[in-house]
Amino acid sequence: MGLTKKKLLFVTWDSDQSNYLESLFFPILKGLGEAVGLEAHVLQFSWAKPQDVHRIQQLAASMGIIYSQFPIHRKPVAGLGALWTVYQGVRIIRNYVRAQGIDVLMPRSTMPAMMVNRLWDWLKRGKVKVVFDADGLPLEERVDFAGLKTKSYQYRKLKAEETKMLQRADLVLSRSQAAIDIHLDNIGERYREKFLKVANGRDADFFQLDPKSRKQVRESLGLAEGEMLWVYTGSLGIPYEVDRMLALFGRFHAKHPKSKFLILTRQGDFLEGKIPNGLSEAIVVRSGSFQEIPKYLSAGDVGLSLRKFAPSLAGLAPIKLGEYLLMGLPVIASRGVGDTEAQLGTQEFAFFLDPENESASLDWLEGIKDLDPVKIREFGRKEFSLERAVRDYLEIWT
Repeated sequence: MGLTKKKLLFVTWDSDQSNYLESLFFPILKGLGEAVGLEAHVLQFSWAKPQDVHRIQQLAASMGIIYSQFPIHRKPVAGLGALWTVYQGVRIIRNYVRAQGIDVLMPRSTMPAMMVNRLWDWLKRGKVKVVFDADGLPLEERVDFAGLKTKSYQYRKLKAEETKMLQRADLVLSRSQAAIDIHLDNIGERYREKFLKVANGRDADFFQLDPKSRKQVRESLGLAEGEMLWVYTGSLGIPYEVDRMLALFGRFHAKHPKSKFLILTRQGDFLEGKIPNGLSEAIVVRSGSFQEIPKYLSAGDVGLSLRKFAPSLAGLAPIKLGEYLLMGLPVIASRGVGDTEAQLGTQEFAFFLDPENESASLDWLEGIKDLDPVKIREFGRKEFSLERAVRDYLEIWT
């Protein structure tokens, strides 16, 4: 079937901290526009500050994306405010689809699914295709890491909405085969054909080694060539193996006292009181912008991507892994996270940490200087590039 020009509306629900729109979905939507003439619209429900909304809007416009934001009410209490926002959101989405002539509606995760569920009959009468971005296993993540109880009314209500959308949607996007299998255990094997695994792709032209930046950053950190720099990018918090990463680096640093660990995060406050004694000079925390990440990663020698084990990790596809690999960095990763072991398990530049035998990772680190960054990057382009992600998303129109 030939590809035709479409209007797509991506609907998402966020806090005031998310940056995945600008770093992940905007580039994918831009790539789809270039590939098939797609007119991409984004409707974000969030409680971001006006200056952040303006920044995202400007970025979207520069990429040919039409962006709108609607505030999530937080008063009188967050729960009631969210329900009122959902009530309003149903009308907002309906009016937007009608006014803009939207062909494909893509709700991301549970709250947008709840709003779209209430428009189902109207959408079907208008022949609007619904593509559900299931976003991993978000409810199970909240059970594992945010205290949501599976017997609570909130969980049962949200799970029912998610299940309804999984069954109804014309197509369901997932980041791992493991998550697809879990969803099918819930809703039935007969729905398998409408599930599509898509990559979390990064722009290989943006994420590439810059020797000049490598020299500059390493000099600023007091590192000579040959002295190892560990790097970590992204969020910190309960789901992440922060203590393990710091302890593991501490063991490595005891043997290599000139080594350093650079942590790029907007949540540096989480590290207060957690950095071990004697490592305050060796562990450097920076909070640069997304545009600065390749500069800092250029200086690195190994990238870390560790998560605390939980069943919900089966739905994840860590974006930082793609960033590291495109930069030619070998990686230390956790087991049980999405399909990463299936993708990387036989590669010499990837080490999956065994909590019972952490010494093995230290032995592996001694040999990474002999790895070829060019080959690592070639693998990253094949499995984790923006081109790969856009190619996956093209299945929406077949």
